[in-house]
Amino acid sequence: MKSKINQWWILVIMGLLLTATGIFLMTKPVGTFLGLTIMFGWLIFSVGGLNVVFAIQNKSYFKDWIWYLLLGIIEMVIGVALLFQPDLSASSLIIFTGMWMMFTAISRINGAIVLKKLGDPYWGAYLILGILTFLFSFLIIINPIFAMFAIVYSVAIPIILAGVTIMYFGFQIKKLAA
Repeated sequence: MKSKINQWWILVIMGLLLTATGIFLMTKPVGTFLGLTIMFGWLIFSVGGLNVVFAIQNKSYFKDWIWYLLLGIIEMVIGVALLFQPDLSASSLIIFTGMWMMFTAISRINGAIVLKKLGDPYWGAYLILGILTFLFSFLIIINPIFAMFAIVYSVAIPIILAGVTIMYFGFQIKKLAA
């Protein structure tokens, strides 16, 4: 028994908004990257503030609370520095992204070795993805322009894909629940 689902079009509008936003982000890579660097600074500042609150709230429960307090203060100082020095924030975001991808790639390469030892016939594909990720991370670290576009597209493309899939879902609901 089919039940009628109302307002399927809300999903389509959500999908359109997401898709349009992703496309807009891709057409304005410099502005998008600058926005991401500001978000990066606020993120580090906010995490630092939460570490300070956590340390103070739990100082009577464990003796090493001071390390969370110090970490939080350092993170807040770094966050403020990143917010007031956009060039530093942009460089930090590039280095952070490149290093994170590099460590991820090394983990994938190691994972491929583990898969080979376990007898997985597709371990080579995992190894190739790890090597490609490593090369991509290296390009991010050595080429700031490539890095900016890579970071922007890494944000924009999933937003577009989410928008398209939400629109598809909305149209499928309309068709199937009518």
